[in-house]
Amino acid sequence: MRYTKFTIQNYKGIVGPLIVDTHKISLMPIIGVNECGKTTILQAIFGFDYSNDVFNKTVQHLEDIHNLYETSDQTPIISAEIEITNDEIKDILEELVNDNQWSDKAQAYLGYCKDISFTFAIDRNMRTRKYNIKYRKFTDKNFNHVFAKSIIEKLPFILFFDDFRDNIEEKIEIKKDSDGNLSGWLAIVDRLFRVADENFDILQLPSLEERKQKTILAAVNKLLNDTLTQEWQNFRLDDKEALEIQVDYKQESEMVANGQPVHRHFVRFDVVEKDKDGYKHFFFVRNRSKGFFWFFNFVMKLEFNPKLVDSAEGAIYLLDEPGSYLHASAQTKLCEKLKSLSGTNIVLYCTHSHYLLDPNVIPFNNIKVAEKNPRNFAIRLFPIHQASVSRKNSRSAFQPIMDALKINPFALDINPNECVLIVEGIDDHYAFEMLKGDRNVKILPGVGADSIRYFISLMIAWGVDYRALWDNDPVGAKAKKSAGEFFGEVEYKDKFYLLPHENTKKKKTILQDLFDGDDISIIKKELSLPKNTSFSRVIQSLFHSDKRQHVLKKVSKKTKDNFKRVFMILSL
Repeated sequence: MRYTKFTIQNYKGIVGPLIVDTHKISLMPIIGVNECGKTTILQAIFGFDYSNDVFNKTVQHLEDIHNLYETSDQTPIISAEIEITNDEIKDILEELVNDNQWSDKAQAYLGYCKDISFTFAIDRNMRTRKYNIKYRKFTDKNFNHVFAKSIIEKLPFILFFDDFRDNIEEKIEIKKDSDGNLSGWLAIVDRLFRVADENFDILQLPSLEERKQKTILAAVNKLLNDTLTQEWQNFRLDDKEALEIQVDYKQESEMVANGQPVHRHFVRFDVVEKDKDGYKHFFFVRNRSKGFFWFFNFVMKLEFNPKLVDSAEGAIYLLDEPGSYLHASAQTKLCEKLKSLSGTNIVLYCTHSHYLLDPNVIPFNNIKVAEKNPRNFAIRLFPIHQASVSRKNSRSAFQPIMDALKINPFALDINPNECVLIVEGIDDHYAFEMLKGDRNVKILPGVGADSIRYFISLMIAWGVDYRALWDNDPVGAKAKKSAGEFFGEVEYKDKFYLLPHENTKKKKTILQDLFDGDDISIIKKELSLPKNTSFSRVIQSLFHSDKRQHVLKKVSKKTKDNFKRVFMILSL
């Protein structure tokens, strides 16, 4: 079973219904200016699962849940659409049949779902925190709440990561909360211990003989540091060889009024750093860099999540400004990590960083924009391609992202050791990126032939080696001539090019002409795309497909030679 859609109504600043559809998009960046509602959307989704209520202190998803912009008192509702099989429903109901309190109701519901697979919605009233199942035959509200909780217990977990609110306690007390559960960081630590030894319970640690404690802690420390080392290669923050994490047990005693000692038990994390002479120095995690703090928090929640499910697939990761404290190269690695996570899970994240919107990793149409209406403050969420471009002269294919983030058009990273190839559009960008081989060239897309001229001026101003390439059609030829008249004969001869004609009889050559016709059919077949799929959709689908390298091996020598010829003409 899995989540396929969330609908948010009357929750905090959201009037709604605001829909977050995760059925087809497993990786969804949400962008927008500050205070536009991005975090609120994540909090609402996180709040649907009752097991996350214990994290309210840090996530604050149960605080101020009513819409303060509305004068009428509307009920805040978070609804999730669930895809669940007939067998899964039966298994859950059969468990409830064994509960004397609900046996009759569970038996009745079993009779309603013979040979049926369901996709239905479960509502959560955030005021009462009660659930209701929206299915016409499931009419008993009290039992629906119990049944819904049993379903949610079996669903994949929903995790929330907040760079600015997440905090790691210096020492974590080993005791159950007021509801008799392990919560917060203690639940994460317990999961760490259980992964190290499946028969071990963190509550047992204080009662163990000292040597046994040391044995368990040694296993935990090895597991933790092996895990951190394995993940560290994706996030080059500083010298990992000099750092390790040490998990330790500590007992503290204090005297109460009757003169009897009260013992309290803690687990704590220390960062151990070795200096050049091999001496160890101990620090709290919070004493390290914010980048390391984020990394440790992220890996612990990622690898040792306390909510157990039958399958780890389909989990929902909600990240609020992930990697804000990481440097640029680490954010680039994080972007790749999030893409990898989305292969079997759902990843939603809010960001202001263009490094986490890398078009080579994130499909452009996956990006959503959050926006608050200035008149009634209502929050809405819409696809990036529906975003209005505020600048009169849109010059980049990524202009909507730049506008939504309120960043300058050239928060793009140009490596002075790279040559930049400026092309007309996003399809050119994807095609030349896929077929450039090992050439050290960055492909920069405009939004049409005329937009290339803007980027030429920037390349000249910054002293960057570049080439400008237009389609060999009347529009491209005119734009090239206009650019030559503006920038002069030297640039025109050395830097400006049209796509070469395959033969002298052709009157025009555009990107599609570089591909052999059979290759496009092969790509459609390999990616299971309909026969009438447009050329643009085929190229973009291939670029973001996990099968890209496999499919490119099947592309004909003719197509590869066509691109090779273009790069040779460009002297790249």
